[in-house]
Amino acid sequence: MNKAVKTVSFIVVATFLSKLMGLFRDILVANYYGTGVLGTAFLNASTIPVAFFDLTLGAAILSSFIPVFNGFLQRGDKDKAFEFSNSFINLVFLITVIFSVIGSIFPNFLVNAVASGIGTEAKEITARLLIILLPTTIFTGLAYSVVGILQSFDEFNIPAIISLVSNLIVIAYLVLFNDKFGVYGLAISMLLGWSMQLIVQIPALIKKGYRYRFVLNFKNEGIKDVAKLSLPILIASWVQPITVLINKNFASYLYSGSGSAALDYANRLYIIVVGVFAFAITNYIFPSMSRFGTDGDKEQFSKVLKSSVKTIVLITVPIFLGMMLLSEEIITIVYARGEFNELSVKLCSGALFFYSIGMVSYGYNEIVNKCFYALKKARVPMIASVFGIILTAILSWVFMKYTTFGVNGLALSSSVGLIFVSVILSVFVNREFYKLIDGKLLFGILKIFVCGLVMFAVGFLVKTVTAGLGMILSVVMTVIVCAIVYFALLLLIKNEELLQVINKGVKK
Repeated sequence: MNKAVKTVSFIVVATFLSKLMGLFRDILVANYYGTGVLGTAFLNASTIPVAFFDLTLGAAILSSFIPVFNGFLQRGDKDKAFEFSNSFINLVFLITVIFSVIGSIFPNFLVNAVASGIGTEAKEITARLLIILLPTTIFTGLAYSVVGILQSFDEFNIPAIISLVSNLIVIAYLVLFNDKFGVYGLAISMLLGWSMQLIVQIPALIKKGYRYRFVLNFKNEGIKDVAKLSLPILIASWVQPITVLINKNFASYLYSGSGSAALDYANRLYIIVVGVFAFAITNYIFPSMSRFGTDGDKEQFSKVLKSSVKTIVLITVPIFLGMMLLSEEIITIVYARGEFNELSVKLCSGALFFYSIGMVSYGYNEIVNKCFYALKKARVPMIASVFGIILTAILSWVFMKYTTFGVNGLALSSSVGLIFVSVILSVFVNREFYKLIDGKLLFGILKIFVCGLVMFAVGFLVKTVTAGLGMILSVVMTVIVCAIVYFALLLLIKNEELLQVINKGVKK
């Protein structure tokens, strides 16, 4: 268990540092480009390759590749596992190259699909940047295929640092060379950063005894299994990227296109915060879930799932309430400098406030989705995601047409969609694991929310009282008091997860 704690701790720290560097990168981008034409163009251009990966390959690689690859390893058939993975890697390479080539020929089509409301000048710059950035999909696909292989061999440390490497490269460019080469050099540095995500993993891959061969066998048993699993998994993973694209397109008609950039900055900050813990937990538990699912050990599977759900709620409740309480202060401290003006702060902080409402559901959905993927029952998350996307699209249209909520309404529609998906997933997961979400679990979660709300009330009082001391000091004091109050309340109610961590620390 100590090894597990150390591994998860390293993943959390590495993920936190990666996200922190990603945040610093976004701060520098906001400082140099703000929500103006160049900032809007770069954010939209960088969104398209990521959206393509998320919509076509991302979930398939990490959620269908790992169970199939693990299946071969569990049967002791390492040669077949490598034969399958080589075919899979080459298939990913082929798909991403085709997309990059077609996208480079028709960049304006992709730009209009994502941000049809931005001005002509912004569209032209976005199209040129997009041509530079499209090959990032190739390196992304290959890098995350290798992540799947390494995690299946219980190597989590190297995959945990790949984002750190790419972010450091982009940061180095922004600090040292941005004034000379501008936004086009920024796009090239991002391409280089993504290529390094693949390169830094190759030594670990070789150390595990992996040997690459150029083979593309569509009739491979593993490829067939992935093909069966991939479509529902891909559709299930569409909630976040599709809702982001829907909202970005709506927002591109607000404030001469600046609404799109403001929404993007808020969403990136939101994903950075929730991703530190949600991705660390899910990336660690998924290979174990896959093995338990393959072995048919439903008791252990249920135990891991229940513990993960309680942990993610415990962590995200104070964070989402804190972000709602301090949304304007956070955006001001993080982004408000250089080209990021008062209007940018207002738009971005409002969006962050309403995005935060869906944070617990985001983390919960990540865990429960992985549960169904490990059992090779991706149809359930697919159904939930389709309904979530439909609801988000309807709400976004309603808020844009019949209210003056602007980017706030778009962010709120995204959060409501995530909560709706959580409700659907809960119904299905309770059918799969009889009474997994029982009265005891719900009461435990309710107590955590009550602790969070008390923390929020105390935090609001501290924020009000310390407002005259300056923003940074007020925020620091509010966060410290909130953390102490939340921690003390968890001890008061004898929260199991917190007590387990404390007991392990004492025994160590």
